[in-house]
Amino acid sequence: MAQSGNRPPRGGQSQSRGNRPPTGNGRASTDGERGETAAERAREKLAQQKSGQKRQTASQRARAAAPPAQRSRTGSAPANRGRTGGTASRRGSAKAAPTRSTAMTAGIFGTVLVVLAVLVIVLVSVTGKNTPSNPGFGIKPAPAGVVSAISNVPASAFAAAGSTISQSGPYTVAITVLKKQPPLSLDGKPLIDYAGSNWCPYCAAARWPLAVALSRFGTFKNLHITASGHGTGEIYPNTPTLTFYKSSYTSPYISFLSTEQCSDLVSSSTSTAVEDCNGYLPLQNMTSLARKIYLKYDFPPYVPSADPGGIPFINFGDKVMEAGAFMDPSILDGLTHLQVAESLGNPIASPAQPILVSANFYTAIICHVTNNKPGSVCDMPVVKLAAKQLKL
Repeated sequence: MAQSGNRPPRGGQSQSRGNRPPTGNGRASTDGERGETAAERAREKLAQQKSGQKRQTASQRARAAAPPAQRSRTGSAPANRGRTGGTASRRGSAKAAPTRSTAMTAGIFGTVLVVLAVLVIVLVSVTGKNTPSNPGFGIKPAPAGVVSAISNVPASAFAAAGSTISQSGPYTVAITVLKKQPPLSLDGKPLIDYAGSNWCPYCAAARWPLAVALSRFGTFKNLHITASGHGTGEIYPNTPTLTFYKSSYTSPYISFLSTEQCSDLVSSSTSTAVEDCNGYLPLQNMTSLARKIYLKYDFPPYVPSADPGGIPFINFGDKVMEAGAFMDPSILDGLTHLQVAESLGNPIASPAQPILVSANFYTAIICHVTNNKPGSVCDMPVVKLAAKQLKL
């Protein structure tokens, strides 16, 4: 299935879309699934017909992502999900050449080889093959200071940050409370399912408060850092962020399943998998469970018919879902990963305040899923107030 990328908050502005699962040509996790089914393609086509959209290339849809509009006093803002999609161009098969004599064929064949060799040399020198001069940040182990900062935010800092919605977030309009759905679990615990991509700036912003909130219920291992994409026309390029790729998470209260579909590394390849990733290298495929959740809840009737299948997407135990940006990426502009992490020590200033306020809202949602366990977290007044604002 073609991908779609960044969702800023939903609302009055035109919407662009975020990443759909790659078609399976990239690296997959052991239990990942490859390929795009005919049903998925038909579903995508139907959604486009209903919305009156023409099928566009991945880059055309992704670059259409606009910055979040100014938020109203109620905290609503348009949810942006950059849309990608569209299959890569197909090459037609060559027509059969007329039959030639052995000598003529050999001569022509030799000439063609020489010409092809020259063309390869020229193309490599011009394009750099698949290694652009500045491909992107990549994936690196998170510094100990970053891991410590997000894992050990004191209760006093969450209380000081509060639950006041600002122009920087949280964008609660992205949240939908699901009704009459059977509980979603994995390994006997409520499941939090996340889908994003490293290049996506709205995913980049959301990972900070999500990781902080999840750290209140369990422990991450092998967290890594990355940055959002810097491809041509990309919005909020090089936003410093964490990535859940290669990480693990343990908790006595919840299970966490994450998929980072694409990297931030620009590729000059024209493969379908790269096209589906907006020109970035594919990274991870969804597991069968993650794909099932995504195909059910990231499409109508749970999201608008003009806005199907984007990222960031989070499902909280089939009780709450997020389909859109939760925080403004611009507040992270120009900062290093360590600077963002260390800012959490000053909860009344940006970027720490919107991160911690957003984390309080994520915490309230997770408490809703765990039946308010643990009490040391879920009984905090600031968490209860956030739950009340979300009408949980």
